Amino acid sequence: MLNRRATERLHEFQSSIRNYYVRKQFGPWQRAALAHPLDDNSGAEPPPACFHALSNEHTVILTCDIDEETCQAFGGPVWHVSVWPPSRKRAGAVLSSIGEGVLFEEPGVHPKVFHLRRRMTREEIEQLGGGYAQ
Repeated sequence: MLNRRATERLHEFQSSIRNYYVRKQFGPWQRAALAHPLDDNSGAEPPPACFHALSNEHTVILTCDIDEETCQAFGGPVWHVSVWPPSRKRAGAVLSSIGEGVLFEEPGVHPKVFHLRRRMTREEIEQLGGGYAQ
């Protein structure tokens, strides 16, 4: 049986391994989205860290949607990419290395923005904390 200090050191080591894994697995866009999960029910706008200007004429917003309605509809949190000007190809490329399952197109509020969602994997959901994994 481990004493308390050994247990604490083990947890610190496991945490550092997990943090290393996150840095290796996710790019800066995904890390920003994971650090700022979005609850659509709050009415809040996506945080600036989730906006990515590819040029003056192309913008991508990547969020992790955690609101109750989304979690019920998709079985848990989802990656949500919004692309302006609308491009399914660009949106699909953003989600190609993250999440699992099919891509879900979402009609946007604005016709000049393309929205695409994909269910997060269990490992990705665990990075959010907060008990979102189902």
